[in-house]
Amino acid sequence: MKIMLVISALRNGGAERVVELLSHELGKNHQIETLYFEENLNLYKISGKLTHLNLYKNRNWLSKFSKFFKIRAYIKSANPDLIISFMDQTNINIILSTIFTNRKIIATEHVSYDLLQSKIWRRIRDFSYKFCDALVVLSKRDKEYYNFVKRCKIIYNPLFNKPKNIIKKEKLILSVGRLEPVKGYDLYLNSLALVDKNLLKEYKIVIAGDGTQANALKTQAKNLNLNVEFLGHVRDINKLYQRAEILVLPSLSEAFGNVLNEAGAYNIARISTPTAGALEILNNNKDSLIAKDFTPQALSLCITKMIEDSNLRENLIKNINLDKFSSQNIISEWNKLIKELKGK
Repeated sequence: MKIMLVISALRNGGAERVVELLSHELGKNHQIETLYFEENLNLYKISGKLTHLNLYKNRNWLSKFSKFFKIRAYIKSANPDLIISFMDQTNINIILSTIFTNRKIIATEHVSYDLLQSKIWRRIRDFSYKFCDALVVLSKRDKEYYNFVKRCKIIYNPLFNKPKNIIKKEKLILSVGRLEPVKGYDLYLNSLALVDKNLLKEYKIVIAGDGTQANALKTQAKNLNLNVEFLGHVRDINKLYQRAEILVLPSLSEAFGNVLNEAGAYNIARISTPTAGALEILNNNKDSLIAKDFTPQALSLCITKMIEDSNLRENLIKNINLDKFSSQNIISEWNKLIKELKGK
């Protein structure tokens, strides 16, 4: 079976890691080609044929329409039996470009449905998804929203980072993510400002990630008199996972939250805001702490509780079970879905 994986760009993200995994695992039994439209930062080892179809060489009003014909022509020449596309804009492009060509398409979502703010684009996305053969999402909340799609299935992102061994932890509170508004770091800094300074002084507070809010957040931390180390983009995040005792994910929206599972694999006590992803994969007060809402007060209570109670941290870590997120289980779910579509 010829399977084409399609993504806009190969940068640094969860969707790209899923592309890498699928290219290797599905490539064991199928012919795989990965098609991308923009840049490739060469951060992932993609198996099989890798093709760059440059849709945006000349960015003008005409390119907004001509891209559909370019995609359609290339897919027609490559003649895949199944297309798996990643992220909403790419999903829309593929579905509209292949309409009436009788191609089997699995669209995948890697963000919460409500992250797309534009009402117009949301309508276009929702309308186009009615024409795909299956839609893969990451949470029950998203599956409920997309109940108008004929075959909507939850397939989690696999656990990507697995430690070979775990060393003794340091008094380190870690956060990992892009420094963008949706990641909630301004909320996080405000919550840290509410925590007793005598508790915080025992800990090193580290944020790994870069983005458009970097300077503003550094200024905010300074104004709040917080000692926070901004590391920027970190290539080898595993070294930080090895050292960290507590992880805080303060996002305002997460369809999944890969870092929560990665931190769990490294025996890190986890705190999160109540995003769809956190509510999907964490168990509050059993293997993690989830703030009751998206306020600095609620998040600061969780941070304070986690720092003060070492027995709580130990019990939360002891109860972490990541078996269902193993690559083997996730690939098994993908193979089941592909088999279903093949039998249609």
